[in-house]
Amino acid sequence: MNPWQEVLDRIEAGEADELATFLDGLNDLGRRAVAIQLPGHLAEELHGGVEARRDIEGLAPGYRLAGAACFTGAQQVATWLNRRELRRPADAERDAHRLTSVLRRRSVEWRRELAVRLAERLRPPTGRSRRGDDGMPGWDLTAALVAETGIEPPDGDAFVVGWVWRLMLRRRWHRVGLDRDPLLDAMAPRLFEAQGVAGPLDMDERWNSGQSILAELAVLADEGRVPRATLIGGCTRRFLADGPAEEITPFVRLWRLLAPEPDELPVVGFVRLLPRASPPLVQLALEELGRAESAGLLDDELFAEAVGALAYRREKKFVLAAVRWLARTPAPRGGGAVRALAPVFEVNTPALRERAVRLALRLAPHADDTGQEAIRAAADLLPRDLREQVTAAYGTSPEAEPEPPAAAHRHKPRSGA
Repeated sequence: MNPWQEVLDRIEAGEADELATFLDGLNDLGRRAVAIQLPGHLAEELHGGVEARRDIEGLAPGYRLAGAACFTGAQQVATWLNRRELRRPADAERDAHRLTSVLRRRSVEWRRELAVRLAERLRPPTGRSRRGDDGMPGWDLTAALVAETGIEPPDGDAFVVGWVWRLMLRRRWHRVGLDRDPLLDAMAPRLFEAQGVAGPLDMDERWNSGQSILAELAVLADEGRVPRATLIGGCTRRFLADGPAEEITPFVRLWRLLAPEPDELPVVGFVRLLPRASPPLVQLALEELGRAESAGLLDDELFAEAVGALAYRREKKFVLAAVRWLARTPAPRGGGAVRALAPVFEVNTPALRERAVRLALRLAPHADDTGQEAIRAAADLLPRDLREQVTAAYGTSPEAEPEPPAAAHRHKPRSGA
């Protein structure tokens, strides 16, 4: 029987392990014979329509092995492995193990080129595969070649996202610890730079609650296996880069697990993100700035900026937080931040507006010139009885709109927000 028929019989029988052994022993002439026949055979089979395509997808491990072992160039092999009907073999990790075994006859440089070309084709799960039950197509083989050839893990978000998907699945099905992962040292810093990691991290939290990737990262940081500064610095950079709440939330969870000491807090960074960050991140920043203040790490200028930014938030809970923070602050310090009350004079919640007026009256003797002017201008927007109280304490001013803090985006809080 000729080599091509031997290969085809094993493909159609679904005997991938036996096929790998056969291909390992095949000589160059036999490989060339298979390489000539394989593309035409697959094209002919695909003419059978949807049912034929489904059958081929089920036999993908064998087709992948034959192409990887017999085609000559790395580009040709990468293209073959990424064909739509072949790129999702059952048990991707096992598939990668078989493929690396038949590829070891190739030179290290050839395998490095293949790893790079496969990495260029990586795409996060989408559509029906978005749940990532089998990880990212192509990632396992790419990662195996990276490990075997010693090259740096590929650049780009997709490789990092694929790593997180694989970690999540290994933890779910095999309870494999993160500390045993060979890519941990290289991937941990990049976790915070890649877009798309939130999906697998959130799924991991649901599936592996209490033993999640993020929880283990925090433990490894405590043990010194992963540098604590890498994780805290990575979270900080991700926070300052901002983004949708769903992309930020996993890193908020990690930050809480790490529980940084006050002197590890990026105080200025937290203040500067208050005007524009998503609500989960603003809540974290508010809590951490409170800890920084208790530790004497929040100076008067930053305090005033923080309170002012909160007062201009759209969400009423943060406006209320600003008023409460200012109310519990000693009057001499609070006087420097009194202008934060100006936008609260406009809110459509009478109780909150009246509370802001009472606080402004209490702080009037300590208000600086900028604060006094802001309060005078905002008083024109108050009902008459409240306006008269403010005027008595601050004097009158030509009608003007209060100026928001330099970094703030001005919004009126929505009722019930």
